[in-house]
Amino acid sequence: MPTYVDRSFDFPLRTVLSANLPDRGSFVVMVGGSSAGKTRSLYEAVYALVPDWSLVQPAEAAELLDLRNAPPRSTVFWLDELQRYLGGKDALTAECVRALVRHGNLVVGTLWPDQYAKWTSGRDDVYRLLQIAVPISVPESLDLIELSAARAVAVHDSRIQDALNTSDDGMTQVLAGGPRLVMCWEQPANPYVKAIIAAAADAHRLGVQSPLSEELLADAMFGYLKPRDRVRPAAQWLAAALPHATRPTHGDVSPLYPVDDGRAGTLAGYTIADYLAQHVRRRRRSEPLPHKAWLALVTHLQRPEDLRRVANGAIARLRYCYAEPALTRLAAEFGDGRAAAELADLLVRQDRLKQAVEVLRHQVAADPQDTLAGQKLSDIQRLWQRVEQMRLPARRRARGLPDEVAEILADGGVGDELRRQAAAGNAMAAERLVELLADRGCLRELRERADHGERRAAEALADLYAAWGDVHQLQARADAGDRDAELRLSKTHLAQARHEGAKYQIGELRAAADEGRAEAALQLCTLLFELRDADSLRAELDAGTTGAADRLIALYTAQDHRSLIQVRAFGLDADGHPLTNVRGKDS
Repeated sequence: MPTYVDRSFDFPLRTVLSANLPDRGSFVVMVGGSSAGKTRSLYEAVYALVPDWSLVQPAEAAELLDLRNAPPRSTVFWLDELQRYLGGKDALTAECVRALVRHGNLVVGTLWPDQYAKWTSGRDDVYRLLQIAVPISVPESLDLIELSAARAVAVHDSRIQDALNTSDDGMTQVLAGGPRLVMCWEQPANPYVKAIIAAAADAHRLGVQSPLSEELLADAMFGYLKPRDRVRPAAQWLAAALPHATRPTHGDVSPLYPVDDGRAGTLAGYTIADYLAQHVRRRRRSEPLPHKAWLALVTHLQRPEDLRRVANGAIARLRYCYAEPALTRLAAEFGDGRAAAELADLLVRQDRLKQAVEVLRHQVAADPQDTLAGQKLSDIQRLWQRVEQMRLPARRRARGLPDEVAEILADGGVGDELRRQAAAGNAMAAERLVELLADRGCLRELRERADHGERRAAEALADLYAAWGDVHQLQARADAGDRDAELRLSKTHLAQARHEGAKYQIGELRAAADEGRAEAALQLCTLLFELRDADSLRAELDAGTTGAADRLIALYTAQDHRSLIQVRAFGLDADGHPLTNVRGKDS
């Protein structure tokens, strides 16, 4: 390996690792981007402190969980890419790590910044686990002291000198072969190499962590190839792609690398190099996944954690047609009650009430203790009765499904129930209804309620117009005697000033959202909604940004978009076009 260049965080890292030894260990997580030097610095620190200790590098969290009741001593538990051990069925727990540390062991891991931000933003088991870790931040570039140390090392190590002479990438990235990995994708030996790398990178973008099988990659590659390149048999695609995609470059890294399944002489699949995955993610940030790639993932993935991430990614992008088979597999093959409930909600949205009830009945029969599925089943049965009552007049008129029923199905009857409670005089329900209408961009109903003297509706309507800087609408309502519109009219300059500076704010928020900060993602999508920038919201939707789907639907609702009902019920196809009801309602 190249000579190690001392980093500014080496001292605090080694202090934390050795602070409690030998009686007690520690749990340290290196947080930094791909190829920033996390693993090398951690290796140097551990080797300097405990060179004669045993080392365990578990394939999955279950191996650690098996040790928690009888932990060894003087052992380093090496958890590179810590996210592989989090959030699954048998996920690493705070109790397990505490048991290992109490016996004088070191538990060390690495995480990307966006993963760290994601896992520390909630209040779940992973949050509690990371709360007991000591994070060490690893910057992507060298500071002045580190650069000085690197120049001193470069005198007798030409690889360090070559890395320092490369201006486009940092020293650690060059040493890890990052730029050459990028060249393999940007200037591939043949189109099949680029297709297989893009397929692996998009799977990584959705959060898939298990190795990708050759069958999955071959099926997914179809969507990344031009028609003329698809003429050859699929088996030849892999034969043309894999030798180049798995060939080591400078630094002994390759775009894709094979992974076994825990037995000698076996191949579980291929994993993409971190540095290349990050690069392609930035380049394909808002590129839609091809239809064949979605199908390959929901068909071939075998780990429920990966299927869950793909389902979540599909829902965040309004690709319900791919979320459905993923949720179906989770519920049917893995007994996932939450997936069954989410699948039922999706079926209700599409007026497939009979299927929704069947899914939940099957789940309740398989697991009578599943209270979520039981409650959801009761709710949907009541909703079905309500919808049938509303549908009867429409049937007599032979006019099909009325808009009111479509709206009830879209939100599971939440708005309808609030309307009924508000009509019965429930002030709290009336308040919540107005908040719901404003959040969903329901201008038509807000106007109707405001025109009938509902003060809170008038305030919410004026707030929406003010956020948009819509002086014309505010002026029209003010001229008609709307006091709330008149008050907001005087403050429209604030919204206009915000809109003028939005391009700078959007860039900062987008960067923060890409780092995994959920609050920044929500702020970004809210700002784009206020700007009424449907194109940018669509880009965030295809990027899977949190909140983009809700804000885009709200904008379509406010604009009376012609495809609103179809998009809200059936979502989009792979290319982003609204889907229609191809199945027909089953009620």
